[in-house]
Amino acid sequence: MLVCPQCHSENPNNSQVCQKCQTSLVHYTCPHCGHDTPFSEAYCEECGAFNGQLWQVILAQPISSEATNESLSFNNNYLDLRKRYQIWSEQEEDAFQVIAKTGTHTIYKGQAVDCQPLEKSTLPVLVNQVSDLLQENEQDDPRLLWEQMGIPNAAFPYLALKDLTPVVPEVYDAWVDNEIEVIILPDRHHWQEIPDLLINHSLLTLQIIYWLNQIVTLWTSLSAINCRQSLLVEDNLRLDEDQSFGLLKLYPDPVDDPPSLQQLGQLWQTWFNKGGYPSSSKLATLIQQVAEGKLNQVAELRLQLQDLAAEQQMTEDEQNPTNAEDITSSLELVAEELPEFQPELLSGELEQNSTATDISGDATAVLPMELASLTALGGTDRGRQRDHNEDSFGMNTQVNIRQTNHSKVVDGRGLYIVCDGMGGHAAGEVASKMAVETLEEFFAENWRKDFPDEETILKGILLANQNLFDVNQKNASSCSGRMGTTLVLMLVDKTKVAVAHVGDSRIYAISRKQGVQQLTIDHEVGQRAIQNGVDPKLAYARPDAYQLTQALGPHNNKYVQPDILFLELAEDSLFLLCSDGLCDNDLVEDHWETYLLPLLKSSQSLNKGMIRLIDFANNYNGHDNITAVFVRLKIRPKVNSQDW
Repeated sequence: MLVCPQCHSENPNNSQVCQKCQTSLVHYTCPHCGHDTPFSEAYCEECGAFNGQLWQVILAQPISSEATNESLSFNNNYLDLRKRYQIWSEQEEDAFQVIAKTGTHTIYKGQAVDCQPLEKSTLPVLVNQVSDLLQENEQDDPRLLWEQMGIPNAAFPYLALKDLTPVVPEVYDAWVDNEIEVIILPDRHHWQEIPDLLINHSLLTLQIIYWLNQIVTLWTSLSAINCRQSLLVEDNLRLDEDQSFGLLKLYPDPVDDPPSLQQLGQLWQTWFNKGGYPSSSKLATLIQQVAEGKLNQVAELRLQLQDLAAEQQMTEDEQNPTNAEDITSSLELVAEELPEFQPELLSGELEQNSTATDISGDATAVLPMELASLTALGGTDRGRQRDHNEDSFGMNTQVNIRQTNHSKVVDGRGLYIVCDGMGGHAAGEVASKMAVETLEEFFAENWRKDFPDEETILKGILLANQNLFDVNQKNASSCSGRMGTTLVLMLVDKTKVAVAHVGDSRIYAISRKQGVQQLTIDHEVGQRAIQNGVDPKLAYARPDAYQLTQALGPHNNKYVQPDILFLELAEDSLFLLCSDGLCDNDLVEDHWETYLLPLLKSSQSLNKGMIRLIDFANNYNGHDNITAVFVRLKIRPKVNSQDW
């Protein structure tokens, strides 16, 4: 089956275009130059940019065959006979490197380009079949079932730790060819190395403790499958762009010299020595005990790390008092005992058992966060059925970057507004523009230093309403139609966000962990009925269900009650402010993964994303004006202050 890159629906392998959205399944548009290039080609035919899907490759060759690098370049530089995975290397003669030797196999690593990136792998189907069989018979051994399905032994450790994804990479494809076991994994070489951060940056103690505790927790799980060596290879310990911990691959333990906790402690000590951390700190002392073999029990080490984290949190809280409930919650998360991966999972409970260690939990609940970048973009279109545009938007982004050879601090703030006007003739256009201008002037005057509080935001919105209402009252004698507008408003200051709204324009938040969240509730008759306990189907069956219950302009301030919400960001987030011409008919709810989620990545162009979204909204809706504002915030744990 071919998976559409646009809507992710499945299509037969011989399809030229997606049966659902008509997107080409034959060629892609180069993001660099816009040229159409076949999916089978990793490099753009026009500008030469590399756009291919890279995979990490693990090969396990029986030692008895005495394989060499040259003998591994089988199938005319392809890993498979179908010529899907093409061996990729800047130096072809060095495409694969030995990373380990077991008692029976030599393990190689390399990379490959996917020449059929839209085609689904058959491995997930096989794994699901094993899962079904395990549910039917709890006595079955998953390893035996995997082997019967033709899944190579080298994939077993990854499948055994499937519940630890994405910390442990998930096997995308696997097979055996002429005794060579081939494993295809996600390529994570662009992820940042933890040792590099520890050695070359000044980190918060809590951040270091969190990562070390993750490593120790994973040590227990890897012990059960004899892959502790994975935590002793420095460049194997990585962080994604959200600062979440993950491994490049799994390394089998040496048969004659299984790794010890002491070796792990010695590796940590090397990092601390190279990073110039004070040897007198409590964390450094704890690491020294592990490195000298004086502390050799995983449970005890985890307990001491958690106690040290709690102590450090208390110290920081005394220096920077915050809400007591937040402190308690943070301490509970730091000291939480996480369930371990159990070896008995390999004897019949792999897929049903959910007790695998959740070491990918949210570190941000206990770690100070800071802004890494702030970018925004607005766009509007009159739609396909309107002769003029009554929407207006306003944006003001200010970013200041202070950087030295030791640190980088990003100060960012922004004001973002979308208004959807209403009224006779050009009145709606005037109302939306007036509201935007009034709020921009208000916050320029009233937001000079501290982040605006609820009272200040309310004052600004009511001022905009009063200005519009006064114009309506003045024009009443001329029998002109009363103008009005909806409003969505967003304020950003570093990791702080405030949103407010009046009417049925919306704000959505998109993040990797939370998915899509609608932050506003439409001010309309149907929603008011639902809030009063009416069944949603009945509420929206009434003829006036979509009539606004609030707007700026038609009435005086007594009738305007904006909803205001404050947020503190703990992960990368994309915010979408939009008029109802875009979000009608559940467009965002049904298609956010295709049009919005990819924009969380810094490498994705907001401009191209905006063009795609508005084009899609015109095809999907098109009955009204369409306006959208993107606000993308990249967040990271603070790494610019030393607190030993």
